[in-house]
Amino acid sequence: MTRRPPVWTTRVATPGANAFAILSGLEALTRAVIAAALPIQTQALFGNDESVSALSLIGSIAALSVALLIPRLSILIGRARLCGFGLLLLLAASVLFILQLMSAQTLGFALRAVGSAIFYSVISMYIMDHVRRDQIGRSEPLRLLFIGLAWTFGPIAGVQLEAVWGPWAPFAASGAVALILLGYFFALRFSNAPVIGSETVGAQTVSWSQVQAYMQQPRLMLAWFHAGGRGFVWGTFNLYTPLYAVHIGLGAKAGGMLVGIGSAFMLAMPLWGWLARRFGIRNVSLVCFPAACLGMIASGLLTTSPWLAAGCLITATLAMSIIDGYGNALFLRACKPSQRTAMTPIFSTHRDVADIGQAACFSVLLIFLPVQVVFITAGLILIGLTLLSTRINRRL
Repeated sequence: MTRRPPVWTTRVATPGANAFAILSGLEALTRAVIAAALPIQTQALFGNDESVSALSLIGSIAALSVALLIPRLSILIGRARLCGFGLLLLLAASVLFILQLMSAQTLGFALRAVGSAIFYSVISMYIMDHVRRDQIGRSEPLRLLFIGLAWTFGPIAGVQLEAVWGPWAPFAASGAVALILLGYFFALRFSNAPVIGSETVGAQTVSWSQVQAYMQQPRLMLAWFHAGGRGFVWGTFNLYTPLYAVHIGLGAKAGGMLVGIGSAFMLAMPLWGWLARRFGIRNVSLVCFPAACLGMIASGLLTTSPWLAAGCLITATLAMSIIDGYGNALFLRACKPSQRTAMTPIFSTHRDVADIGQAACFSVLLIFLPVQVVFITAGLILIGLTLLSTRINRRL
């Protein structure tokens, strides 16, 4: 009599919601474990705050350039091989950061951004291939739960590793996680070919006509701006909170802990996903975006009371985590199956455009203003997202 393997081993060993959650969590961990060390060490290496924004801008431009080529590359070399290459770039970036050289640091930012962009785009395609549209509302909270786990414990672990072993330790840990992620990805045996053959027609490059087709669909544009705005806010929090903590007197260790605590609310993703299904994406957005706005602006204004400012910042991340409970459901439910390969890379540019806008803006602002201006700017973005949310379909 043969024994069947446990259900959970089957679920994590085959492409599905559980596997995508683990993949996304591991990729997030490669970035989270260096969340505190990277901006602080970059600031020390270059001698100014705006250098962090400048290097982030270089990485974002590189990622956006590659993102537009992903449809062609996925067909020429295959999705799985392309994703594997992206993960190797994440590994290479970790090695470059260890060197603590200006040129290596600059190249590391670029490789890190490009590798993450490739992974994000390809995994989004695989999610739409392997997760039914009626299950997206449940699979996305699970995926974001694992991302939340990474961002909760990663920054704190990175700070502790640096304190015990030295400045190189967080980056070595990031590289080790990238290797584990690479091994797990190939163990899942993803296909190199798209599941739907008709989607490859005319999808070898992101053409202007495809961009126009995307822009002519209001639901897809709404999803793009919605996701891009959220990415701007989260990117600001993750990148600048450690610097902010140092400048207002809380210290680098407190900065790493703030990033971890702010991300810990993502552990309640199943609850946040239930709230979105129960009360609707539109209603959740219209409550939480204003709350996050108030928290961000208050944290930028109350720097003479460091712990009160930190509390306001954490309150803002709680509201943002609730919003993230529905993940990219706006896009996943609006995108037609026949448009997956063509539309996913265009949607994925929201990350890079948000990063470029953020980095370009703060590269200038931080020359003249203290670091807390980044959170006031994020608050203004959240006002725009609140207005945008009024256009979400009331049935969602």
